[in-house]
Amino acid sequence: MFAKPLIELFSEGGPVMIAIAGVSVLAWYLALRTWWQSRYQLAWLERMKSDARVASSGTSTDLHVQFIVRAQAARLEHAVWAMGAFATMLPLLGLLGTVLGMLVSFEVIQIHGTGQPRLLAGGIGQALMTTQAGLFTAVPVLFFHHVIRNRVRLIRSEMEMLPQTGPTGDRERKQ
Repeated sequence: MFAKPLIELFSEGGPVMIAIAGVSVLAWYLALRTWWQSRYQLAWLERMKSDARVASSGTSTDLHVQFIVRAQAARLEHAVWAMGAFATMLPLLGLLGTVLGMLVSFEVIQIHGTGQPRLLAGGIGQALMTTQAGLFTAVPVLFFHHVIRNRVRLIRSEMEMLPQTGPTGDRERKQ
């Protein structure tokens, strides 16, 4: 029931639809994984902040924990960059499919002339299908990109609020 329309969609859209589908699957995987990781890291930072407030001795997180938090934030930032690249790539792939579909239409016009509009429908359908697929897949990825980018910014600011300790265990001041 669902497989037949999907096969028709790919056959009407041409070879560019495979690229759009592949990039879309990668982008969704990255978006969902990064969203989950950012959620986990925010909860972990909140727990670290409350532990630092509860500590009566005034000491805070050690350098190893700080390093891990910064490394995870850097990974999240890289994933946000990749999501932005995918969100940019998807409409461009749709545009490539549009151009290829129009080339098919012009080839039909060259061979058969303009007297048979049904022959033109295949190329025009391919052009419209790939444009729609590129935009349809890019918009949600772009939404997730913005949501997760804002979370990463929040994580960075939360990290700045954590008390810093030096190698001797003394609190260091940010300069």
